[in-house]
Amino acid sequence: MTQSKSEVVYSVEHFYPKHPEHPIAPLTAQFHGYFREEGVGESHLVIAGDDDGSIRLLLEGKTDFSMDAHPAMVIEENARGKDVYIVGSYRNGLPFSIIARPGIIQRPEDLKGKRFTTSRRFGVGERVVRATCGKLGIDPDREIELILIPERGTYEKLEALKPGMADFGIYHHDAEGRIVRDLIERGELVEVLDLTRLFPFYVTRAMAASGRILRERPETVKAFLKGVMRAQQFMHDKDPMGLDALEILKRTLQVDSLEGSRFQDGRPEPWPLRARDVIASPEGVAAHVQEVKAAGRIPESFTAEQALRNGPALEALRELGLGDQM
Repeated sequence: MTQSKSEVVYSVEHFYPKHPEHPIAPLTAQFHGYFREEGVGESHLVIAGDDDGSIRLLLEGKTDFSMDAHPAMVIEENARGKDVYIVGSYRNGLPFSIIARPGIIQRPEDLKGKRFTTSRRFGVGERVVRATCGKLGIDPDREIELILIPERGTYEKLEALKPGMADFGIYHHDAEGRIVRDLIERGELVEVLDLTRLFPFYVTRAMAASGRILRERPETVKAFLKGVMRAQQFMHDKDPMGLDALEILKRTLQVDSLEGSRFQDGRPEPWPLRARDVIASPEGVAAHVQEVKAAGRIPESFTAEQALRNGPALEALRELGLGDQM
């Protein structure tokens, strides 16, 4: 199939039920006609299957954008000379908190020598804890013990804290917020540290694009970003609890009900993002560059500017008349 100049193919790592909100902004933009109004003729969602897949599809020319690429992976590939760039952010700021059993950790520095529970080696949980340790001057390899609960969910990780199998864990403010806050209110857990305060500019996941589309179809890049920005603003202002998004999910999945999921009655938490959140924080990208350098995976001479292309997103925000959000 020959792709038209106004057609866009984008990917997410997973979709439903693991990460249903990662593609919700472009799905909303398509549903409400924002893409069409901005000049994107058709948009197509592809499931990459994993983090490597999202980058590989871009490099193979099978997709134009990844909505949820890991910034460190884009940085590494770019440093190797691959034609892939960060053009936006799924989210700036680290929307997690560290939680612990009561009486175990009195202050963040007390994480030293404690046991941390997560579900996947080198997944987001471990990377978040490693970054936090770096800020607090703790060696995560020598001064933190990892308790792995392979491929288990929120409840299993929380259950590991109760009997003392582990001392602390992290939770995502949106995806797991309601569950954890109920436990905190009941006195079964305590919040040790809100990481949005420790990492206000951290790019949790990035919107990535191929250099090919940036060079050959710059107006389509900007149109896609404008559609996503309009969708973000709509969800923030008009559909914060996700009732509109719920209908879009049902339509996309071709089901009548999402019974049994946490999305059946809308989002567990209000949509926190606005149009400006599509702009990738340079400080956040630089933080990833430093982390990858510290791991010895990219040259010391590499800079965030080499992998970051914020120009189209900044233009899009201004053209939408939302420059005041910056």
